[in-house]
Amino acid sequence: MLRSKRIAAGLFLGLLVVFGIAAQTSTESLSERYLERANDAYDEGDLLDAYKNINMAMKVGGDIVPANVIVLARSVYLNRLKLLQKNYDEQSLIEIKTNLEQFPQVSSAEITKLVRQIEARQAADEKASAKQDQQNFMNRISETTEATQQAITQQGKQMQEQTQQMVDQITKQNELQKERDQKTDKKFTTIMILVTVIVVVIMLVVGLILLIMHISVKQSKIQQQQYADAFKLLAQNQSQTNQLMLGGITDIYGKDGLKSAGSSRWGVDALPEPEETPEEKEELRELAAKCEDLGAKIDQVTGRKNNSKNVSELVYKLAMRLGLKQHDSMVFFCAAMVYDAGFLSVYRDHPELISEEKLSDEQHAVLDSHIKLGEEHLQFVPKRYWSVFEAASTMHHENMDGSGKNHVKGDKIPEIARIIRVADSFIALSSKRSYRGGTDKDSAVEKLEEQLNIYDADVIAALKDII
Repeated sequence: MLRSKRIAAGLFLGLLVVFGIAAQTSTESLSERYLERANDAYDEGDLLDAYKNINMAMKVGGDIVPANVIVLARSVYLNRLKLLQKNYDEQSLIEIKTNLEQFPQVSSAEITKLVRQIEARQAADEKASAKQDQQNFMNRISETTEATQQAITQQGKQMQEQTQQMVDQITKQNELQKERDQKTDKKFTTIMILVTVIVVVIMLVVGLILLIMHISVKQSKIQQQQYADAFKLLAQNQSQTNQLMLGGITDIYGKDGLKSAGSSRWGVDALPEPEETPEEKEELRELAAKCEDLGAKIDQVTGRKNNSKNVSELVYKLAMRLGLKQHDSMVFFCAAMVYDAGFLSVYRDHPELISEEKLSDEQHAVLDSHIKLGEEHLQFVPKRYWSVFEAASTMHHENMDGSGKNHVKGDKIPEIARIIRVADSFIALSSKRSYRGGTDKDSAVEKLEEQLNIYDADVIAALKDII
């Protein structure tokens, strides 16, 4: 009986594990689909669709958002803010700021700067508008006051003329009828009192109008000061900066740093992971940002649009699929953005070779030398990651049969180089070029499988699982 209970409990726990893995896999798959849609929309110039899909990719991703999602999100948010600079839309800005609060890892110094510029410009426009409204109000008050004063002056003249006529009439009557009784004297007194009351009323009206004008001007100044205080408070409460979050990643250390040398066991021979310090986490965040900037420069020089982004994202997925830990996969992701850094030196010394269609053997040799020239552009890489970046830069043209540039063979080729070799070739085959059309993904994989003397079979198998 006790044994049956234990078996039932074991089956129940197993089901829970299976369901948990299935749910996580479904979430990761959904996040990748949204990321792929965002990539496609971004490449096609549909910024709004890219913005919607990258937000969905981050939402379904949970607490840990992959760095490749963050990289694309930063590009999409940056371009969306640049459009808002030209065509301001308050609702869109509020939406972007809300999403930045929800996903603080997306923000960067440039994004924060753009948000501030847009808000500052809008605040200046609103302040100028308020000032113009105040000026218009003052002009209307001035016109009203002038019209009122003219009306009062005209009315005063008329009343003065009437009063003078009445006084003249009364005087004439007094001269003609000196003997009138006391009633006539009372009537004259009454008329004089009435005239006095009218004059007093007119003075009170004029004083009231002046008082209203004074109060209006004072309230306008108070309102203007309130606007200024509100804008100042808003500026003080604006978020200063958000940092790129790579999420709970770990590290693998060898004796001289992170282990990158080739192994068919894909990461099995890594030493136990020490707990990362905050300084080490910040170091990896800064490394990713620098690699992203350098990768964009390489793509600009080589004329391969988004190649750095596409290859690095595929390398990250392949590394994860092959069983490498997330931290290793993130380091591979960074290295894959800058593996062709040597082309910067080639372009500097021989810019005409990059765009040349037909090359001589000597010119081919110059282009091939890029694998030896990357080091001068990678001095920012921390020492413990250097072996990975060096392998990516110098050995990404090695073949499994040893026929590559350095004649390194099989498992002696570092893992990062074998993964980049497959990812780079797959992206090249499935992407459109000016001199040929693109190949569909399945056909591209078939072409790679036909050349197992060049490409690692394990990496190709992982590629088939994720495309």
